[in-house]
Amino acid sequence: MKKFVSVVSNVRTNQLLCLAALLAAGGNVVAGTTVEPAYDSPAQITKSSAQAAADMAEAASATATAAAAAVRPAAVSTGRHLYVATTGSDSNPGTQARPLKTIARADALARAGYTIHVAPGIYRVAAPSTGSVGIRTVKSGTASARIKFVSDVKWGAKIVFSGKGMAWNSKGAYVDIDGFDISGTGRIGILAEGGKENITRNFIHDLTVTGGCNGGGGAAIDAWGPGGGAVIDSNVVRNIGLQWVAGRTCNTVQGIYVTNQNNRISNNIISGVAAVGINSWHGATASTIVNNTVFNSKMGIVIGHGDSGATSAGTSNNFVANNLVYRNAYGITEMGKVGTNNRYPNNLVFNTGRSWLVKGTVTGTVAAEPQFVNYQASGTGNYRLKSNSPAINKGTATRAPATDIAGVARPRGGAIDIGAYEF
Repeated sequence: MKKFVSVVSNVRTNQLLCLAALLAAGGNVVAGTTVEPAYDSPAQITKSSAQAAADMAEAASATATAAAAAVRPAAVSTGRHLYVATTGSDSNPGTQARPLKTIARADALARAGYTIHVAPGIYRVAAPSTGSVGIRTVKSGTASARIKFVSDVKWGAKIVFSGKGMAWNSKGAYVDIDGFDISGTGRIGILAEGGKENITRNFIHDLTVTGGCNGGGGAAIDAWGPGGGAVIDSNVVRNIGLQWVAGRTCNTVQGIYVTNQNNRISNNIISGVAAVGINSWHGATASTIVNNTVFNSKMGIVIGHGDSGATSAGTSNNFVANNLVYRNAYGITEMGKVGTNNRYPNNLVFNTGRSWLVKGTVTGTVAAEPQFVNYQASGTGNYRLKSNSPAINKGTATRAPATDIAGVARPRGGAIDIGAYEF
């Protein structure tokens, strides 16, 4: 039940104490009018009830101090939440009752610490030329107050883009993009170039390149620019780089593509990629690539350094562990200018044309059928592990994610498992 408390300027000390208690229990402070409580969707990471109570108590304390100083109390803001729906209008204020129409308009209104809730539905965007953008977001959050774009139902907000460009260009730093379904005819699903982005739990699939297979490249998820430090976790990437001419593929289009430093790629399931499932290239270095499942692509994982952004030192300090790389033409490969301290512990690489082409340190490799519950080359199967899988308990705990793609805590047995799922 919602609780509302009216505040007047002449508040005695004992009344303030009662007010603080009500606020700690979940009430809202208003000045003359009621304010709807902020809505936290199941798709976002929410505060615990204890933390919410602590936040309310802190707000009450601040209000009491202001009143005691004979300052008329202001309303406690229920801002920091904006809403987008297919039925909305960009002339609306972006409340839950009066949502916006587009993600770009929500970005224009957002500030650090805001969450943008996107309701289920189909959001059609156009990117008519190579390099053009369907959705461009530019605002930055901070390390302690990120800007979050959240599909309130996982994969319920479907971004369908047409043309030759990209679906979403995120230029802001400290930004989260969580839970979206992205498909279309362009070259890039998400281009993250602000730095420190979290790209999580998205389904990016069926990118059918219409601009011709050329040096323009492309990827389902591309971390680009000087920022680095992206976390790309628990996404499903499927059927990337098919040309509009049936049966042909564009071998410059990647699954997950990182081109800068200190990125973390974990718990992703990647299949049907024309070029490389996970590609570290240009000036990429110090990548952490752990507990991914990559299959049925031209190449599984590439650690490389070349073209624009490359340095004479090459790519170094990459950590590639606990990945399940299966039925690709190439397994795990180093290419271009490669430096030192590249490590490859505890990966399962099997049924692959050329399993390993690396000079870095390789340890603990498993070369056996992974024993999926239901392997389908199309990417529509069940890629959890059977009880007899050789990947169970064969991973390393070093830099392993705390949970798997389904949110299950790791480990559940004697050790971390290999791949995106923990048995």
